[in-house]
Amino acid sequence: MIAVVSCQHFPDDERIYHRQIKTLLRQNIFIRYFTRSKSDLDLSEPGLKHINLSVNLSVKSYSKQIIYQLQASEAPLFFHIHEPELLPLAKSVKQRFHATIIYDVHENLDAMYRTFSQRSKPVKETAIFLKNTNEKRHLKFIDRVVLANHPMENTVYDSRGFQPVVLENFPESKYVSNVANDGNRGSSIIYHGHLAPERGIGDLVAALPVVISEIPDTYLTLLGAFRTAEYERQIKRFISKNSLCDHVYVKDQIPYGDIWAILNKHAVGVIPFRENPLTRHNTPTKLFEMMAAGCCIAASDLPPIRNFISDTVHWTTPSDIPSLAAGIIEAFHSLNQSDWIEKNRNLIREKYNWESKINEFLKLYNPQ
Repeated sequence: MIAVVSCQHFPDDERIYHRQIKTLLRQNIFIRYFTRSKSDLDLSEPGLKHINLSVNLSVKSYSKQIIYQLQASEAPLFFHIHEPELLPLAKSVKQRFHATIIYDVHENLDAMYRTFSQRSKPVKETAIFLKNTNEKRHLKFIDRVVLANHPMENTVYDSRGFQPVVLENFPESKYVSNVANDGNRGSSIIYHGHLAPERGIGDLVAALPVVISEIPDTYLTLLGAFRTAEYERQIKRFISKNSLCDHVYVKDQIPYGDIWAILNKHAVGVIPFRENPLTRHNTPTKLFEMMAAGCCIAASDLPPIRNFISDTVHWTTPSDIPSLAAGIIEAFHSLNQSDWIEKNRNLIREKYNWESKINEFLKLYNPQ
């Protein structure tokens, strides 16, 4: 039996559920999937037992519940965790059940802390040092490390003797669209994902009046969850103050499987990220999804994006609103030249797809 555990992600997370768990189910492997969320989704099916516990539980209490349930059922052969907060739980599972522990690192954690923490630099760096010390202390209980991004520098896992497996968040090749994008999708722009300052959402909305002055029927869809209620109010105030209500549509996060129909209706996909420690290290999953859907792409010129695509995207300067507006306008004007769109689709078909990673993923579950 394989136990998969998350304490922060939605149950139907595209990486954990749609890619990894569904791949394991096709191998006829029984899985217990533990989540901690406010969702009422029950993803159980033959071969999969989904146990969703209350988001109000502390991680410590959540971990105790998992240990109790594992003791009352079959012991796991493999225990796959998706957040560093679960490292103490992984230690307990290793000691009690002697399971093989897989640690899935979704993002560069130091970069995340340096981006989001409001503390002074000395306090911030001290906190990072303590976090890293705690992580290192638990790594002796970890058997395999998985990364979602190609590291831009050596990692602590390399220095500890691990050979991390890099499993990027590539889409399945079945999602590559044949829907034309030659002007038939209207003057539509989409951004999907987290709605937050470091993602450049304010810059994107501020660039829209310039785009509208050139292409009057332009409209923007913002699809996702706002990081904070205050940021949501700030963005919506700007939209209202600048008479953009007929040009900007804000939609809540939707199930992963529903995103594709929406992407296939939009002409231009935008990745307006600002430059910060997070965006200098993490590759946006939306890049591959926009490529698969045949969107013409305008994106901030950042190393993780350039690592996968170089000459088939309209590059913009991070935090530069005129540059972002110009990149979007260029994207619209290039729609009558479909070679970039087809090259991007072929990159997904031939290289950047989940099928190309399945063998590496399944090797994680081979007995040593």
